[in-house]
Amino acid sequence: MQGVEHTDDFASAAMMRLIAAGLARQGIAAAVHFPAGAHVPRTAKRDILSRIMQEHGALAVLRIADAASHMPPEPVVQALLRADTIDDMLRRWHRLERFSHGRHVVITQRADDGSYALHHVARDAGPTPCAAETLLVMAVLTTLAEQVTGGPVGLCGTDGSVMRRDRVWVFDRSISTAGMFIMSGRRIDRWVKPPCTVARESLADDLRSHIATDPLRRWTLVDLATAAGLPTRTLQRRLAAQSTSFSKLVAAARLQTAANYLCDESGPGLAAVGFLAGYSDQSHFTRAFTAAVGTTPASYRSDFAS
Repeated sequence: MQGVEHTDDFASAAMMRLIAAGLARQGIAAAVHFPAGAHVPRTAKRDILSRIMQEHGALAVLRIADAASHMPPEPVVQALLRADTIDDMLRRWHRLERFSHGRHVVITQRADDGSYALHHVARDAGPTPCAAETLLVMAVLTTLAEQVTGGPVGLCGTDGSVMRRDRVWVFDRSISTAGMFIMSGRRIDRWVKPPCTVARESLADDLRSHIATDPLRRWTLVDLATAAGLPTRTLQRRLAAQSTSFSKLVAAARLQTAANYLCDESGPGLAAVGFLAGYSDQSHFTRAFTAAVGTTPASYRSDFAS
């Protein structure tokens, strides 16, 4: 597509690092090569997970997800965990799917009781996910939800067969890995974002820095007014007096985040940078960055990374 730079499946690369950590944590020796970079062959993850499930069973696949909290910080995971709710975390996951251009996606539907129906399916008319791939995705989403809510999150089949309860994995062989799963949990220890300290003379700079602490969040004018301790109309007037606005602050915070990542030669790949900076998709990132800076993200990294 014209105007879109080369992308890589950075989500699959992060998942491969999780698989390696999860197998090591279980003491499972896998004679496989785990890519260290961002480029992962499309069949690599599927082949490894299928082998693990065949040789060690479904529980070994599910338990891979438990390694996430013991790994070195992953920027993508940290961006997902800044969510306030399971709803927010799933929205971030769907944005990650759009950026990574993976073969599979998770369709989610929230029920009236607060639970979530999750269905792991092929993107468009592509190959369907294998059982092990689906199990790992469900396990990762469940453990992420536990960290977001601060409490245990249950996972079961649509027939009620339990897969996770009280932070422990169980697996009934009768569970269909091709069907839907039900995830349920509630927040018991609400995580509070750090307060925003603003001064009248540096209001715009302080609020832009506040947005940059979580670029993936769906920021609203009300959010910023609350952070600044001002009525929305007062905030708008003061921002206008400093020749800026809510939308300009959000755009500037995303641009600042992207530039910081691009200046690190060993930092995330271009697609990951766009995701982490809060852009809706890769083409949006390339267009917005190029329009603001006058050069593409790739050229900017080539010129300024160190």
